Amino acid sequence: MKRIVITLIFMITASQAFAQITLTSSINPIPGDVESWAICDTTNISPGTSGSNQTWSYTSLITQDSTTEHYVAPASTPFAAQFPGSNIASTADDFTFNYGTSSSVNFTVNGSGSSSLILRYTDPQMLFQFPFTYGNNFSDNFAANYTIGTTSISETGTSTVSCDAWGTINLPAGSFSNALRIKEVIVTKDSSTGGTPFLSIGTATSYSWYVPGRKFRVFGIVYTSFTYNGLPFGGSKYVNYNNNSSTIGIRNISGITPGNYMLSQNYPNPFNPSTKVRFAVPKAGLVKLTVFDAIGREVETLVNGKLTSGSYEVDWNAGRYSSGIYFYKLQSGEFVETKKMILNK
Repeated sequence: MKRIVITLIFMITASQAFAQITLTSSINPIPGDVESWAICDTTNISPGTSGSNQTWSYTSLITQDSTTEHYVAPASTPFAAQFPGSNIASTADDFTFNYGTSSSVNFTVNGSGSSSLILRYTDPQMLFQFPFTYGNNFSDNFAANYTIGTTSISETGTSTVSCDAWGTINLPAGSFSNALRIKEVIVTKDSSTGGTPFLSIGTATSYSWYVPGRKFRVFGIVYTSFTYNGLPFGGSKYVNYNNNSSTIGIRNISGITPGNYMLSQNYPNPFNPSTKVRFAVPKAGLVKLTVFDAIGREVETLVNGKLTSGSYEVDWNAGRYSSGIYFYKLQSGEFVETKKMILNK
């Protein structure tokens, strides 16, 4: 039963686009990433409605527990040989390791390993296709065989993923516009014909919100239910809140604490179609770096998250935008600075 929830840890992350953000392979988990989230009280928490331009409010979350997932290279784990096609692994306890494959077109889960159980998918479970945005959907079948004691178990399942809503999400850390909601339904069937035959069916329905500039989901609601040989066997509801998600595409180029805030001129400038922006923050805090067009419309959020003190560099690929003058603005605490750049195609 726990496996259905474990696979949800591999929720893939989102990059930004004007109006609605788009999930892309460039922000799949990589070794060194850390995803932390709080498990919250579920009272009066619901996913709301689907569709465009929604508003979701979850500003009074009550934290009950917390979990941290570390993403590592499979070769550094004790069960790597069991999952040869994997290029990313994760663990929350250094006991159970989850294995996946990141590619330019999708992200798949290959199984999990621990000293007590090796669950290897003969048909990997695809969590996302890329690119993926509002109105997109896909379905996938997966299968695995594993052994518990002397019992051989066959697992089959289906997953249906849809991007069913976008809008504004209000959280304790603030409000985020252009948030994207992903709905995923996973149905897993475990069966055995040896010893005492059984059929266990688990269903997990999850709703996950992604916002511009954040690498991992900022909020999630998961419902689970189970049957055993046709009889109800319980269920649960989880609410997960991530208020410190990693920022997309940002590199820490120096851990030395700078004396002041600084926003450098982008380089190259003029550029086509990519440019780099460097900035420095003298203390930890919320940092936002946004790009505006010549008439003041916000077109990209390059950074929107908590950063430690240091110097950073972030890339902006303006391939889908027209030539012209753009402005980028850095905000942190009371510091605000804006500079101009030129896209020349």
